[in-house]
Amino acid sequence: MNAFSQIDVNSLTAIDVHVHLEPLNDASPTDAAARKYFGDSGASRDHKALAEYYRSRKIAFVIFAVDERLTGRTHVSNDEVIRFAQGNADVAIPFASIDPHRGPEGVREAKHLVSEGVVRGLKLHPPVQQFTPNDPFVYPLYEVFAEARLPVVFHTGHSGIGTGMPAGGGIRLKYGNPCPSTTKPSILRICRSLWPIRPSHGRMRQSPSVFISPMFTSTFRAGRPNIFRLRSLNTRTLCSRIRFCLARTIL
Repeated sequence: MNAFSQIDVNSLTAIDVHVHLEPLNDASPTDAAARKYFGDSGASRDHKALAEYYRSRKIAFVIFAVDERLTGRTHVSNDEVIRFAQGNADVAIPFASIDPHRGPEGVREAKHLVSEGVVRGLKLHPPVQQFTPNDPFVYPLYEVFAEARLPVVFHTGHSGIGTGMPAGGGIRLKYGNPCPSTTKPSILRICRSLWPIRPSHGRMRQSPSVFISPMFTSTFRAGRPNIFRLRSLNTRTLCSRIRFCLARTIL
């Protein structure tokens, strides 16, 4: 029996593939700017309330933190994410996050987490973790998850973190443009896109191992849903690809 056997797929209305486990008391300038940009989603940062928010709506969710050293935000460890998921195993699916710059030490942690069966994928945020996805130094980390047939979620496009701060909080958007291309075709990639989406969509069409999970935060906050853009992206194909990915990997 694994940690995810408590999820009753037939009772779910949806699966949210992108939920952050946030620190409870973060007073950093970066966090303050992020709160201003994203606004109030209605989901509490309190971990117990967060789980109940999704449970009450019959939604399972992928949960992770971001292992980074750029923004000054309070660090949430993989162990904290795993404990949260184990305590809410009926709805939570834990992904690890490992800063590629940790090198061999980070790869060892990845191997340990995967071998123990306590995570179902990897979350990477190239703009915040400051790396180019097709840089060969990251490949040993990719291989851990490729061999286990587990997906890797990449943040792509614009970064809400750093928005409104002087010099964007030091975050370089070039690292998120577009959905990552690597010479490792066995990597199952889910590209979390703010904007631009179209390059990521092109990558998805080109490669059977690429999926995109679009986010329309900026557009909806302005009160102008970009319906024409949704249609132009062939939403039906996109959603079926995401469901296919989930069915084969994280559940």
